[in-house]
Amino acid sequence: MDAGDTSDTQLESCPATVFLDTSVLLNFVHRGMERDFTSYLLSEKGPSPVVGVTARDEIEAVRERRTDIYADFVDFLLANDGRIEEYDPTERRPYFQGNDRSHVETIQMRLAQLDDRAEIQRRLRRFVREAERRLEHLLDEVIPEALFDQQPGLMLIFALQEIIQNDDDCSVVGDAALWAAEGSDSSGVFLTMDREDLLEMEAEINSTLREKRDSSWELRIRHPTVIEEFEPVVTSRE
Repeated sequence: MDAGDTSDTQLESCPATVFLDTSVLLNFVHRGMERDFTSYLLSEKGPSPVVGVTARDEIEAVRERRTDIYADFVDFLLANDGRIEEYDPTERRPYFQGNDRSHVETIQMRLAQLDDRAEIQRRLRRFVREAERRLEHLLDEVIPEALFDQQPGLMLIFALQEIIQNDDDCSVVGDAALWAAEGSDSSGVFLTMDREDLLEMEAEINSTLREKRDSSWELRIRHPTVIEEFEPVVTSRE
């Protein structure tokens, strides 16, 4: 199933609240370099976002790493006449995690299509400014208002690790499941862009949640495109 294909997973109505995976928050940060799935989702007209402690901590770590990565990326282009395709994260000083490397590769792929080296540098600097501003907006404004600060016990996390390979993903799912069971006005809708580990594992995840807790902990794991379906259509007047 394509992460953007929601033909079999649509929602009957727009939920009042949705729990956001780190991948969705990063999609907001990466606007301009990646397809945007958050314009309506994080607007005043969209559902109320909920963010768990694990996702908050991951975004804080991303901001710390990306400050160094973006500065190094820009310095490299200035020193190497904008040859963006020659930037190799494995040879650079900043610490890169897997999603940092894929993010840099996306930037390289998008900007390498330009022939003007000066334009490449201008667009990268503009994107870096906007990405840093969005990270600040998330951490200073969105997440404090949206934070669900309870976390499940370690026994549930250990059980989820049997079916989910990434430890942070296990913790995010655990946070979301506890919110589904005990959160105020919880819809049980968990939005993620992680296809292999989460979207395609919904049945297995919910089976574990039922076994270790009960059915109230189950999640409706969806791609954020399902929320786009409810965005009001603006028609122009003649």
